[in-house]
Amino acid sequence: MLSMDSPIDEVLLDADSDDLTPRGARKRSALLDATFRIIVRDGPGAVTLRSVVAEAAASHGAVKYYFGSTKALIREALKKVARQSIERLSQTWKTVDRETCDPSILARIIAYHSFHDMVEDRRRGIIIYELHLAAARDPSLRPIIQAWGRGYVSVVQGTFKKLGSRDASADAALLTNLINGLVISQLALPRKDFADSILRRAIERFLRSMSGTKPKRDE
Repeated sequence: MLSMDSPIDEVLLDADSDDLTPRGARKRSALLDATFRIIVRDGPGAVTLRSVVAEAAASHGAVKYYFGSTKALIREALKKVARQSIERLSQTWKTVDRETCDPSILARIIAYHSFHDMVEDRRRGIIIYELHLAAARDPSLRPIIQAWGRGYVSVVQGTFKKLGSRDASADAALLTNLINGLVISQLALPRKDFADSILRRAIERFLRSMSGTKPKRDE
């Protein structure tokens, strides 16, 4: 059950997890882990009941029992990644001084978080973007992407408003898309000093534009 201030939307909840025994939960988690390995190696199109059975060394009956279909398996994988991403951002945001929101400091925090979460952890970065592409092909996955975005907004909106944002939801979406584009490019064509010279500087420019403060000379 969610607390009133949780950034996790009900759309992202794992409805079946509460009904499982600890052993069942471990088996289900192992099947999701196998699904993630397939996505990283071959893309979501390669996820089938047969491929997950082989990857997890599980029975066909187990995959059918815990998920029912390939579509449900992809959906639960996307929900799990979305929950983890919102929870990680929420933890990072606890380091933000909400009373003195400096765009330079905030940019460094966001850049480090994004770099660590999706570039240093290359596997996770690939999973995130492959599942977004899956949602581009399958409209039934889009409510999960939308709930993921709402989770991000709920975490950052207070800080953005203090910085001077007139529309924290729209600005959070713009910043997310800015980061996503840069990270996808970095995953495909790695560049040296990406975190500071490219990612951090781009985020700071955005935050200063949003807040109406002048950029520093070194930018």
